[in-house]
Amino acid sequence: MADIYDALEDKLKNPEDWVNRVELRDFLGMSGSKDRFNEYIKVIERLEDSYLYVQGTLSTNKTYNKVRIYNYINHLNRMKERGA
Repeated sequence: MADIYDALEDKLKNPEDWVNRVELRDFLGMSGSKDRFNEYIKVIERLEDSYLYVQGTLSTNKTYNKVRIYNYINHLNRMKERGA
């Protein structure tokens, strides 16, 4: 059986990688492009493995793994550039 990824454990081990939504938007440099930022977040939250990127619920305040999200958005942009 495959090990289950534990986002909470990762959050406790690497707290500097987990930020709130506003901090993530600033980290990604998307403060002036809130609609585009929200679209990326919607795509990430719909992923089957979104638990790698988002931890928590609306009632417990979601936190986001800024490094993984940055890499995922970078990957999406590279795929668009390549025409894939």
